[in-house]
Amino acid sequence: MKNIYGVVRIFILVIAILMLISGIILTGIGGYEFALVVPHFGSHEPQIGRIMAIDLLHAVDLFLVSIVFFVLSLGILVLFSSPDKPLPVKLPDWLKIKTFMQLKVILWEAILTTLVVAYLAALAERGIEEKEVTIESLIVPAGILLVALSLFFLKKGEGDSHKPQ
Repeated sequence: MKNIYGVVRIFILVIAILMLISGIILTGIGGYEFALVVPHFGSHEPQIGRIMAIDLLHAVDLFLVSIVFFVLSLGILVLFSSPDKPLPVKLPDWLKIKTFMQLKVILWEAILTTLVVAYLAALAERGIEEKEVTIESLIVPAGILLVALSLFFLKKGEGDSHKPQ
């Protein structure tokens, strides 16, 4: 049984490392997107400010997605680390994850923020391209609202479950 647990921990370590590498790659792509915007500062071309704003929002979106990957990777490492040998890093309080539920809430919040930024970038892009906002454009904000409400009720339910009866 101990051998099976060791093999599973190795697989989990590989998964966490792959997620960390994915986060690093996304950070690099976001940095590249950001670097493409910098030469346009001070340009007097029409519409360049709006285009730069959209590109910066896309870069921020990529950075936020990479943070999701970093947190997920670190959360999995913390959850599956041996109690005998904790991680050799001092983590902030919000990353001292003890259950999957805590990891899920942290990721949920990060994903919700990422969705909001991604939608704002898409909405700004539609505005620059002078496309009209249709009723179909409201599907994503409705989904964001549902995710936010479910997170609210999840947190509220967690708070109620810890109160004495």
